[in-house]
Amino acid sequence: MVSKLEILPNEILLNIFCYLSWDKILISLWSLNTRINSLIYLIFSKDKNGIILNQTDLSYKTFSEILLPLIYNSSLISSAIKHICFDGINSNSYNLIDQSFFYNNNNNIPYFPNLKSIKINQCLLSQSLIKTLSLLIQYQLDQLTLSIDENTIKFIRDPEHPRRIIRHTRKSIIMFKQLIRQLFSDRCQLMFIRLDVADDDPPINIHQCLVLSSHPSTKLISNKIQYGCLTLRHLYIRIKYTCFLEHLIEYIPNIERLSVIFKRSMDMEPRSKSDMEILIKSNGNWFEKVPKLNYFTLKTLINNDFQLAYLKWILNNLNHIQKLKLHLQINRMDLFSDSIIQINVVDANFIRQYCLPDVIINIKYFQFHIISHCQLLSYNIEKIINSFKIDEFFISHQSTNVTCFLDPFMSCQYLSSSILNIPQWINGLVFHPSILTWPHIQYVSINLHPSVYLFLERFNEIYPNISHIKVYTGSYADVNEPGVCLSLRLPFKIGQRKVADIQFRNVTRLDLGFIFSCDIEYN
Repeated sequence: MVSKLEILPNEILLNIFCYLSWDKILISLWSLNTRINSLIYLIFSKDKNGIILNQTDLSYKTFSEILLPLIYNSSLISSAIKHICFDGINSNSYNLIDQSFFYNNNNNIPYFPNLKSIKINQCLLSQSLIKTLSLLIQYQLDQLTLSIDENTIKFIRDPEHPRRIIRHTRKSIIMFKQLIRQLFSDRCQLMFIRLDVADDDPPINIHQCLVLSSHPSTKLISNKIQYGCLTLRHLYIRIKYTCFLEHLIEYIPNIERLSVIFKRSMDMEPRSKSDMEILIKSNGNWFEKVPKLNYFTLKTLINNDFQLAYLKWILNNLNHIQKLKLHLQINRMDLFSDSIIQINVVDANFIRQYCLPDVIINIKYFQFHIISHCQLLSYNIEKIINSFKIDEFFISHQSTNVTCFLDPFMSCQYLSSSILNIPQWINGLVFHPSILTWPHIQYVSINLHPSVYLFLERFNEIYPNISHIKVYTGSYADVNEPGVCLSLRLPFKIGQRKVADIQFRNVTRLDLGFIFSCDIEYN
């Protein structure tokens, strides 16, 4: 007798299986019959499906004693797996990352012959992990996502002397730096890299990895990276120091798309200001270094006009690109040393002068999202928007329909080349959207205020993709006393409504605190 489940067509079964995690699919459905097996094979053969080790309910025992033998003993499953994710946030999956997980120790044949992509997030920098990655990026993988955050670094630093490395981890750090060098060498066949090494304070000093050294122990490594990674086409990297970007350009000759995120602002250290002034005045055209680069994205904070000048220097070096995307937050323009910038707002003239290369003939596509803290004075939104409608560059690129929003409470200006769905300021509610992640905003931060419920009522409607909310309890917005008194009376009327109807569709994290963080995250 055919079961009710098997009556359903393949399309319906595939939709049903999408609601099950990969481990539940294998444990519950594998080997039921040939048809179900073929559907499971189809699911695992998709690029972003595969072994995802981030579930809190998946024990090491279940994985090692049930799932892993099942995968190893079925050539159909193991050959279908193209993607594996190790996530140390919710699991101890880093314990599995060693050569024996990927290769048969008896004959050194890979268990996953079609594996092309690995994602590693917040995992300990064990020597086995580094050795395995070194082997995979040289011979098998096309894509790698690797995130090294402060939770990973804290296991390396000496708690009594944070600028020193714990003795037994020194070899791991040396090996990790060698791995970073290898990523951008001819011993790497990756086409896509997403790398987060922004937690780069001493004693880690990842930004020094690509600096050619005269030390005998590094001569061999330096010789091997002189030609760079010839296969790399797309690179998304989160860093702290500007020097790392400048060194990196030397080793990615065939890069086509480059996305750079600075952790906070563009940190010029360890170089002196005089050295940077000489650099900024130089003409360091990067066309000969990255001639195939077509698309460049940059996300950063700008804290002074010196950093603004460095931004301009980067853009002039890349004036051969066709697509440019900027996510900028400009802090306290009124404190800049340039008196012209102090009294300015961001309009078409400002962007032409500071946010575009001097040579713009090659740019076909330009997108920007900017938040600036400035003296708004008597500027109005219409005047800012009109500046784009009369500028030849924005007219020729059909980019005159910008979105502008001025916030008098925070002295902030929001400006975007696309539509921003920013809610109005209601009864003194201070709201900090992460302009740097539009339109795929992942978290928001707000100051605790009696009228916050008005924002939460429309939360799912305005921001359906947000998973993280930060609430700061330090102070209310700077509004007049009558406004505050009015907002204080409003919450007492909520009892007449169904407060339970206020839901957070995708929110999994809620933070309460006093400090507003300006770190820039990936989209």
